[in-house]
Order: sequence, then structure tokens, then C-alpha cells
Amino acid sequence: YYKLPINIMIDPMANIDAPDPGMDAAGGGGADGNQEVFDMNAYRSNLRKMDKIRSFMGIASGCVAGVCGLTGLSGLACFIILHIAVNLSLLAFKMKFDLHSYSRESMFSFLTADFQKCAMSFMLFW
Repeated sequence: YYKLPINIMIDPMANIDAPDPGMDAAGGGGADGNQEVFDMNAYRSNLRKMDKIRSFMGIASGCVAGVCGLTGLSGLACFIILHIAVNLSLLAFKMKFDLHSYSRESMFSFLTADFQKCAMSFMLFW
């Protein structure tokens, strides 16, 4: 395996150095000694899982709208309502309404994320 040197950056965006061998893991940091570390691997994993859920939602909501006979603006309204409902359920059940612990997005961008991609899946199965 590859052994990393001791003085590597943990997260270049957070500007936090790896702790010195004699220092505790929480040592160092900003003026108050605390800086937030953002794990990009966990962020990418969360994005992949949310993308799968949203893509499946687009397919399922297209099937529901087609079976129910919703056409035109009523079908579009069905898609928008179901898209926002699925994103709110992700936020409520999986994230416990703590969006900033899992993502750097604003609430609006989280609710409208992957909207165009899911709309294409929706129309394919509508």
C-alpha cells in the first residue's frame, strides 16, 4: 500500500493541515480553533444516492401520470409536485432537515436539483 507523508492537506478547500504527530486531532484551526472539514468522498456518495432516487422518481411519476391519464399542464403539475415531494422526503427522512451537514447547496437548489434530467425520464415513461 502507499504510505502518505505526514504533512499532507486533509481538505484543500478547508485549508486544514494534517495534525502533527504530537498534536491531538482537533488541534489547530481558525481563530477559535474550530474549522469545518468537508469530506468529498461522502459528498459524492450522497450525490450518487440522491441521483438514483431522483431518477427512479422521474420514471415512477411518469408511469403514474400516464396511467392516470394526466396530459398537458396537469401532467407537468404532477411531475413538479412529485419531484418536490420526493426531495422533501429525502430532506426529512434521510437528512433530518439538516441539509448543510450533507450538502453545500441552498434549499432552492436542493429542491430543484436534477430537475431537467428527471423531466426527461418522466417524459419517456409518460
